[in-house]
Amino acid sequence: MAIWSLSNQHKKNAVEISLWYRDGVCFRQVHGYRWGTWTCESDEQPDIDLKNEEGYEIGQDDYEWEMQSMDDGCWMDWEYPDSMSEEDRTQVEEAWENDWYDGLEALGWSNDDTEYWVHGPLQLEDESGNIVQGEAE
Repeated sequence: MAIWSLSNQHKKNAVEISLWYRDGVCFRQVHGYRWGTWTCESDEQPDIDLKNEEGYEIGQDDYEWEMQSMDDGCWMDWEYPDSMSEEDRTQVEEAWENDWYDGLEALGWSNDDTEYWVHGPLQLEDESGNIVQGEAE
């Protein structure tokens, strides 16, 4: 079985989206990273559109990708539903600033799901580090 490595070619295009839930409400915490790398084991080369014009959600295909790294976090955004009050939003952001995950959990929020996305051109390498598709920039 071969090991394949997938990464973004352009910086600031690896994204982690944490989904936080409480009492039927869900908000998204979006972290951006300069670089991300995932690997999978497969007898066949993964069939992925490496131009990646629409963005690629890791794990939403037949491949079992395992995150190796997400490096150099460079931004974070909050995405709230319209129904969430400004007071609750402020409380969430203050809890995060003071105690990170523990702060949100103390407020009753639960991080029940996380999505990983890469945007822009992708690079696929074989286990020897040879670029199979895509070009390093």
